[in-house]
Amino acid sequence: MKSYKFIVNPVAGAGKAYSLLPRLKEIMKESGIDYDIYETREPRDAIESARTAAKEGYDIVVAVGGDGTVNEVLNGIVGTKATLAVIHGGKGNDFATAVNMPTEINPACKALIDANIRSIDLGKVMDRYFINSVGIGFDAAVAERVNRGVKPFKGVSAYIYAVLEMLISYQTTDMEVDLGDGAFACHPTLVAVGIGQAYGGGMRILPDAIQDDGLFDVCILDKMKKPFMLYHFPKVFKGKLKHLEESNMFRAREIKIKLNEARPMHLEGEILRGDYMHFTIEEKAMPVIFGPG
Repeated sequence: MKSYKFIVNPVAGAGKAYSLLPRLKEIMKESGIDYDIYETREPRDAIESARTAAKEGYDIVVAVGGDGTVNEVLNGIVGTKATLAVIHGGKGNDFATAVNMPTEINPACKALIDANIRSIDLGKVMDRYFINSVGIGFDAAVAERVNRGVKPFKGVSAYIYAVLEMLISYQTTDMEVDLGDGAFACHPTLVAVGIGQAYGGGMRILPDAIQDDGLFDVCILDKMKKPFMLYHFPKVFKGKLKHLEESNMFRAREIKIKLNEARPMHLEGEILRGDYMHFTIEEKAMPVIFGPG
């Protein structure tokens, strides 16, 4: 029988993750499953607690929170024998959606116990692993704004508010991008690099991404006038942004991006800054529990 370690971010989703604990405990006890729960106390605490759980021999380490919690747990168990799992508990929950985890706690726990495990690709940039997506440019500025808080908005509405605000203030920058066959200069609105299809609470910026093909999907969206950005923005939720003339879609195993100044990069809930990003991918390197379907 498999053992489970739940890493819970009690503030994720404005307390949503914490509110799941009573029912989570009931289900696991009723199932006779060997489990333990750890509540994080500060940023990056989930990295160390997940690493400790893997060293202690827990088979499955479950992130209960949003995409930021998932990423910390991921970085804690990389290189170990532990399997990654997730329960919807944050604002966006894009990775939980990508692996078909049910949104309700009862069927989510059933999926954890059934343990349908698949190995998917693992990305790395700026010494940080990721398993879903990264954005540079306009979308990173939006994520940075969301991280500062946009009360009273939450979830998708928070991202929409931040998008509207950034439309007023955001300025593009020069980039040099190398997808493996030589560098080219561009001045894009954004660059998205992903293993999964969506970020930002359902923004399907890379709708054709495949989680286990050994390739990053890349969207380079050319500079657009802000009224056009506002007009086309809703298309991203339906995965139709790729049809725009300004959208350039690629696949690559390795990506190098140079910027003329340090800019934010959003990486699954965390904001990093730099003027050089080197992306590498490890094919099918992370075992993950998938929900049904």
